[in-house]
Amino acid sequence: MRFISPILLIALVTLGGCPKKLPGGPSIPGGDKVPGGVPGGLPGNSDTVEPNGCGSYASMGDVGRKLHAFLEATATMQKVTGDTVAVVKESCVIMGKELGMSEADLGGQTKEVCAKVYGTIDSNMKVAVKAKAAFKVVIVPAVCKVSIDASAKAAAECEGSASANVSASCSGKCSGKCDGKCEGKVGTGGNAGQCDGVCKGKCEGSCEGHADVNASAQCKASAEVKANAEVTCTDPSVTVTLDAKMTVDKTKAEQTLKALKAGLPKIFSVKARLEPLQAATTSWVKSAGELASSGAGFAQAFKDQALCITGQLAAVAKASTQIQANVSVSVEVSASASASAGG
Repeated sequence: MRFISPILLIALVTLGGCPKKLPGGPSIPGGDKVPGGVPGGLPGNSDTVEPNGCGSYASMGDVGRKLHAFLEATATMQKVTGDTVAVVKESCVIMGKELGMSEADLGGQTKEVCAKVYGTIDSNMKVAVKAKAAFKVVIVPAVCKVSIDASAKAAAECEGSASANVSASCSGKCSGKCDGKCEGKVGTGGNAGQCDGVCKGKCEGSCEGHADVNASAQCKASAEVKANAEVTCTDPSVTVTLDAKMTVDKTKAEQTLKALKAGLPKIFSVKARLEPLQAATTSWVKSAGELASSGAGFAQAFKDQALCITGQLAAVAKASTQIQANVSVSVEVSASASASAGG
């Protein structure tokens, strides 16, 4: 049985009274008369979400403002997750070249390419050295921080309220003021308390972890995606050495050493960014689900923009698969890197 995304289902139902258009079929009659065409297209036409492509819908009260914020978050998620998985693949290709792998082996999808690379590393370690412990990997992880204040501000703008009315907590270490109990190196909490640890309350400042915003689903997703996109990270330090006394095949051992030195810093840089990215993805997926459950009348509520909004919902449905796949592959490859580094 073929599964149909809930958001795609909304799009199809909403268009029930329009001339039918199936993927690959003829264009919608009159579609060329919509200013700028039909941004986002209809089901099957485009994966691109265009938040500003449907006229003035964002000014249509809370529903328009929140939908616009969600579509902006979706476009950001497409870019951020796409960039992330591209760096992951780049790290694998770099290592593959050091290992002497062919161009054919290094072409294709990220998951397959990286599986071949880490498989080659594992095979080399089995024959090049007496034990994997011959490779010593010392890692000082990257530290990533998101702005709690910026998250609260973004959520407030989406909700149409003051920042003071929107709360955001830190799931991790809070660096800043903690309105609550601080469990860390410094600070006592309270209204003036400075914290450098876990804040059991409202954190104002930066968060080493991810922001958890208390807002409606679309505004929560918007704020957390924005925070993730603006995350600041230090560079990881990765040192790899080889115990020559444990070397059996010098050529393979040195190839593997060069590969790990060249590729691990990039992949561990990505790994540090995955916690806030995964949290943002979870909020975004939940928002997409709630949007889908709002029913077929949702797009029709936008009147003249209904057809265009329908196209955007269809684009979101298609984009969601790729967004989640990008995050999943990035997490999986990072786990393979950790396994290789840990011997």
